[in-house]
Amino acid sequence: MFHRKRSLFSISVIALVLSACGFQLRGSVAIPVELHQLSLHCSNELSKVLCQTLNKQLTLNDVNLVEDNKADYILSITSLNSSRRAVSITNRAVAVEYEVTNKATFNLIAADQTIIIDNATTSARQTYRFDEDNVISKTREEEQVKEQINKLLASKIISRLTPYNKLRIEKIKAAQAQ
Repeated sequence: MFHRKRSLFSISVIALVLSACGFQLRGSVAIPVELHQLSLHCSNELSKVLCQTLNKQLTLNDVNLVEDNKADYILSITSLNSSRRAVSITNRAVAVEYEVTNKATFNLIAADQTIIIDNATTSARQTYRFDEDNVISKTREEEQVKEQINKLLASKIISRLTPYNKLRIEKIKAAQAQ
């Protein structure tokens, strides 16, 4: 019984210390309360995977994804471009390392059609090694790299939302009203 109480006390102290120092779980971001009623739009098939990743990350950050008519704000992924280029080439002119880059453009619009974020762009890139003798596993590796890039891109988009608290949004609305 004493050991159990001591364990519970130790866990409580650790939790208190971690919360006091500002510790957050990886991927969690303090999204302002004003943005907690959000609708998410994707422009094309390529951005669907990014939107699924965004959907998961927003939900983990306590954002309610709702229909347009119930949303205070609409986050739209207007374009997503993906490219792959050879980074390293052997003396036989065979690519052994590739770099994959995804670049997303997005908007954040209030329910009253005020543009909060207009055509903001962010990108993520990652390299991976390619072995021409082991094509099947390298194709899987490329898919994993693309998945990681989408997670990173979604995190970057979400982090771009964090400064938009009530005061900043009101300033933007006031500036657009003039």
